[in-house]
Amino acid sequence: MEKKRPEFRKPRATQSYETPEELFAKLPNRAKSHGYLRGPQTDALRDYMKLQDKTDIACELPTGTGKTIVGLLIAEWRRRQTGEKVAYLTLTNQLARQVLREAENLGIDCANLIGTKETRDSGEVGRYTTGRAIGITTFSNLFNVNPVVQTSNVLVFDDAHSGEHYVAEMWTVRIDAEDDQYIYQEVLAALRPALSESQFRIVTDEAGSATVELADVLTRADVVTNVTTALNEAEERRIHFPWIVIRNNLNACLFFVSGREIVIRPIAPPTHTHAPFSETKQRIYMSATLGGEGDLLRGYGITGIETIRVKHAQWGRRYIFMPSLYFEEEKCPQVVSSIWNEMSEHRALILAPSFPITDRTFNSISAGMNPKPDKLGARDIENSLDPFTRSDSAVLCLAGRYDGVDLPGDDCRLLVMAESPGAIGALERHLREHWKLGPLLRRRERTRLIQGMGRCTRDATDFAVIILLGQSLVDSITPSVFSKTLPGEIQRELTWGMEQGEVAREDADALTEMIVGLLSDEEYRKNANENIVELDIPDQAVDELGDEENGKAEVLYFRAMWSDDYTGAYHVARRIADDINKPELAGYRAWWLFLAAIAAQSAGETEGEIDCLKRAKAIGINSGFLDRLLRLRSKGAVKPVHDDALDVQAESVWNQLVNWGWQGPAFKKKLDEMTEGLLQLNNYTRFHIGLERLGQCLGAEVIRSTADGAPDVVWVFHDRCYTFEAKAGTQLSKKYVLQAKGHPDWVKAKRPELNDFSVQPLIVSAWNEIDELAKPHIKGLNFISTADILSYGQKVAAELNKLRTQFGGKDFGAVRDQLKAEIRQAQLDCDSIEKLLGTSL
Repeated sequence: MEKKRPEFRKPRATQSYETPEELFAKLPNRAKSHGYLRGPQTDALRDYMKLQDKTDIACELPTGTGKTIVGLLIAEWRRRQTGEKVAYLTLTNQLARQVLREAENLGIDCANLIGTKETRDSGEVGRYTTGRAIGITTFSNLFNVNPVVQTSNVLVFDDAHSGEHYVAEMWTVRIDAEDDQYIYQEVLAALRPALSESQFRIVTDEAGSATVELADVLTRADVVTNVTTALNEAEERRIHFPWIVIRNNLNACLFFVSGREIVIRPIAPPTHTHAPFSETKQRIYMSATLGGEGDLLRGYGITGIETIRVKHAQWGRRYIFMPSLYFEEEKCPQVVSSIWNEMSEHRALILAPSFPITDRTFNSISAGMNPKPDKLGARDIENSLDPFTRSDSAVLCLAGRYDGVDLPGDDCRLLVMAESPGAIGALERHLREHWKLGPLLRRRERTRLIQGMGRCTRDATDFAVIILLGQSLVDSITPSVFSKTLPGEIQRELTWGMEQGEVAREDADALTEMIVGLLSDEEYRKNANENIVELDIPDQAVDELGDEENGKAEVLYFRAMWSDDYTGAYHVARRIADDINKPELAGYRAWWLFLAAIAAQSAGETEGEIDCLKRAKAIGINSGFLDRLLRLRSKGAVKPVHDDALDVQAESVWNQLVNWGWQGPAFKKKLDEMTEGLLQLNNYTRFHIGLERLGQCLGAEVIRSTADGAPDVVWVFHDRCYTFEAKAGTQLSKKYVLQAKGHPDWVKAKRPELNDFSVQPLIVSAWNEIDELAKPHIKGLNFISTADILSYGQKVAAELNKLRTQFGGKDFGAVRDQLKAEIRQAQLDCDSIEKLLGTSL
């Protein structure tokens, strides 16, 4: 009997349509799940058709308007038109599964590319590679050394701003101080010669572990060799794979060092070298909140982009409160825990810019929570939100994840945002802290805040309580220069919340009761909503610090550095620096002059390098770092130049104002510690703290040691140093005099980099009566009375309060010269301090 052979299958022609809208109308399942396209979706699709031949397109569709459907329709339309590979990328597996469900509801055929090579269904991969279905997967499955996503007709990047992190990770070596302790210590030792004494001390000092320093690796071939040797032996996959991608281009990379991690990365990802991305015909960047186009150019390493922005009000209602405005920092977590204790559904979300801040916030608020919550993180919800949404008592803690988590309705009604998201990751933190690039990073900060605030309000009837914690967040969001650029609805909610916060000044329990009422009482919410809607708020202001052209130029600079075209990179960097003329962007100009110096050095253009460093230093931002580099490069004397003292001091005073807070009670607490401490010479600890705070107010680096033979307090300025020995007795003995005179030797032994500084020892006492045996030894020793130091401390407190009021909400670059003038006028400058402390014993 003849075998029956299988029949041949006749290939089916793929039906194509003129537009994505027409495709939507023909989808088999859409009538059941999506009867029609909403207005914002239609607008976005029609705008896309005008740009369909462009390579890079950004599309903004606010929360709740259905951007996933728009992305899927464009992807499916392109697939049917071309028959080529198409992929849709999300941040996590959980979000990818969410897109797969959305596609199934619409009747769009998709291939599940989630997972690894070992776990992925090869049949699904085949459907994607032959163009028979849209590939759905994560960013990480495109940006790695062996990606499943290959060169395609179109790539759709969902939550594009958050995706920038995953793009950069492919070319970023990150060594964690705890998880990778051995390799961290080995690489830190290798980098030691590229760090100044001050930088190394900051990095290894536990109190300063968050500060990100930039190692001067470029001129140290021995450092590069030792780092390479250490990392070539690293076996950890998340270190090994980025390392093998960047190790031949270290001249184009920056080396960031902190007590938490070491990060080696280029300033922008070299996506032009990654064919699956660079050779794709079209790339679409979807976001609920687009920041500046320049940020997308930097984040994806591209040189141009078209933008679709669909106007639509923010969905849902947010009740925003800032207890940090009214309470001391340690009391704010108690507000959150007291709300939790009264809630019927015990679930909360914490968003913060880093893991340490997330952990610190959880620990502080959970201490007073009842019932005690389970602590969940990103890994717990990688595949599903169920571990959180089905929990009876859980706090979900996410670091740097302001987008890509949807918690509608009762899934989560309490959102805690801790500290400013203005700087995430080592590069941004370094730029913000050292180069004063807050104005440039402000758009990213705004974007992340808007995205974060929308995590728990997913439709028009949704609502959530948002608690903003942390000095940096309050300082960022309250000045009008920032808040007026937020969407009008969020401005109203913010203004209303600040007004209700006045309740906290009188009664913290009343604030808790108000918030609990908003969560549980519909009529109470209705009353609040009416009040919010009635607020008269100006239209959303446009951020005038546009830098799209600079974003393109930055990518061109980086590409030139990556390809060893150092002369070309030098000219691009100089052009960027020369084009920056806004005072508030002075730090940005200094940064680009520094990058130009790097390119010049790599090109062997010593004269150009020195010129760039001189110009950068003259701007007066990060001037201490630039001064050190300039002296090293020019092989000049190590001794600092006195004329630079006020530049460095003004920047240090500004940093102190930032650290102590432009808003809220923390600043007053620090000043009180100074003035009250200086009243109490008999209480050594409090008096020493008073001296410490006074030095900090004046912009000094302060050392307060309890070691035998050490000065009580040391003030270190740019080119001089003062040691203090405080004495409560009525007569200064030989022992005290000799002890105080020995303090300069102690300082120089502990801090060799201060060997060329002028170190002036002082005694602080109510009396300057000297024992006869001590008189032969007093030469070179100065004296200040407790009355004079207290009087000066009180003056400094008054002047700093004025400076805080005058410059709050401003940018350092814009007011630097004015701040210097005010410091000199108030006699807080180093020359005035020299006179104050210049009386011989």
